[in-house]
Amino acid sequence: MKDNTAAPAAMDFATAIAPVTPDTFFAEYFEKKHLVIRRDDPDYYSRVLSLGDIDQVLTQMQIPGDELNLVQKDRTITNDDYITPNGFADPVRVVKNFAEGATIVLPGLQKRLPKLAAYCRSLETVFSCDLQTNIYFTPPDAQGFKTHYDSHDVIVLQTAGSKTWNIYESDLELPLRSQAFSPDGFEAGKLIDTFTLHAGDMCYVPRGVVHDARATEELSLHITTGLLSQRWIELVVDAVSRLALSDLDFRRAVPPGFANGDFDRADARETLAGLLRRAADRIDPDATLAAAAENYRGRRVPVVPGQLFQQFSAEAIAPGTRLRRRPDLIHAIVETEDEVALSVYGSEITFPLHVAETLRAALSSEGFVVGDLPGDLDEAGQAVMARRLVGEGVLFIG
Repeated sequence: MKDNTAAPAAMDFATAIAPVTPDTFFAEYFEKKHLVIRRDDPDYYSRVLSLGDIDQVLTQMQIPGDELNLVQKDRTITNDDYITPNGFADPVRVVKNFAEGATIVLPGLQKRLPKLAAYCRSLETVFSCDLQTNIYFTPPDAQGFKTHYDSHDVIVLQTAGSKTWNIYESDLELPLRSQAFSPDGFEAGKLIDTFTLHAGDMCYVPRGVVHDARATEELSLHITTGLLSQRWIELVVDAVSRLALSDLDFRRAVPPGFANGDFDRADARETLAGLLRRAADRIDPDATLAAAAENYRGRRVPVVPGQLFQQFSAEAIAPGTRLRRRPDLIHAIVETEDEVALSVYGSEITFPLHVAETLRAALSSEGFVVGDLPGDLDEAGQAVMARRLVGEGVLFIG
């Protein structure tokens, strides 16, 4: 059985930020300052999202109420304004509110649109982090949110229309998740930059950078992808917590009465200092990083277009069959004394140890022909390995 559906053209991170290179981005902008890229190409991001896609989503898909929000800077919009009694968004009322100035926010739309999913997978591969994707559809001359900052970095792709952004001086640099924005008593700093994103333009805004955005005289459609990067403090806390599982002293109670004003802290101070020194001596940095990487791979849900047809075709794999690695695959290969394990999609796929060289070769290239791989596996053995990896959604026939 053959799959005749054409795969959507994917956009990767390097293409999204071109002509700036990823190396330049990480050296000069990431967690440092905002970046604006202007193009004279309004269709540049149409392969990711278009106005036609938004119309289809809003008017032809039954969207649960928790997958769509309406916001307006100077008006409070409640669920009763656009959610039906059965819990779904009413497309007629959603569009009416849009016409009255409300911004339509669609979180997690990559779960419904393959083009957007492919773009997000590319970012996951580059940043090794979870993503928070919101689509903002704003009517002309309207503003959805007041001036604020985010506790995660954002990459914005302007896919239609235009929106003017303001960047302000910020007192808080790289906030933690626990330092999320609160409007109470907030005052923006000095305005330091203003720019308009037109269709085909993009910007990157580090977390903590204060900003606001307003549509121009035309409507605006843009993708905001939040990078939920893991912070060093989170790895440190996790490493100490795991150390406490095997070290009794970390599990002991803080001395009773330590909160009293007359408590003598001398012994407690030395105990805490000793525990911190012990943590520094006993925590293995490589093991901590490996555990964090495994945890991330483990919660990455497979996105495998065409897998149904791939499974139907897997048994026909033989010497001479051409295969390729799934795009944006995040994996690790670990060897033990008697086997080699492929860690991917939250599971381990194990093979005898003599398969290791051939397995590494298969996953280190974009494509290969069964029978041409190096290692100790003969043609028949390579076909068996390939059939299994296609069945696991790791390789793709073609």
